[in-house]
Amino acid sequence: MDNAEVKQVLRDYFDGLYYADAEKINKVFHDASNLYGIGEDGALRTMTKDAFVNLVGSAGFGEPRQASPQDEILSIDFTGDNTAVARVKVRVGKMLFTDILCLMQIEGKWGIISKVYAGITVE
Repeated sequence: MDNAEVKQVLRDYFDGLYYADAEKINKVFHDASNLYGIGEDGALRTMTKDAFVNLVGSAGFGEPRQASPQDEILSIDFTGDNTAVARVKVRVGKMLFTDILCLMQIEGKWGIISKVYAGITVE
C-alpha cells in the first residue's frame, strides 16, 4: 500500500479537471473504468473513461475557471494491498462535486477504476 502514489493520482486528477487536461485524465483512469452519477431527472448516468476524457478535453470544460483550484482529499481508505477508496471534493466551473473514487494498483500502476459523483451548483 502506497499512500504517496495514491495521493499523486488524486493530485493529477485534480489538475486534469482544473486545467481541462484530457491527457492527464486519461493517465489517471484505468482503461476499464466507468463513472456513475444521478442526473437532474433522477436517472442513473453512466460514462466510460473515453467519454469522460473527451468531455474534459472539450471546449469550455470547467468554465468559468476559478482563480485557483478548489479541491480537497477528504479521506483515503486502503481496502487491500492493491485497492483503495478515496472521497474527494473538487470544483469544476460552477459545480462542486463530491467524488467517491475506487482505485486499484494493476500491473504496478495505481489508477482510478470507478467514480461515483454528486454535484451541486455554487457561485
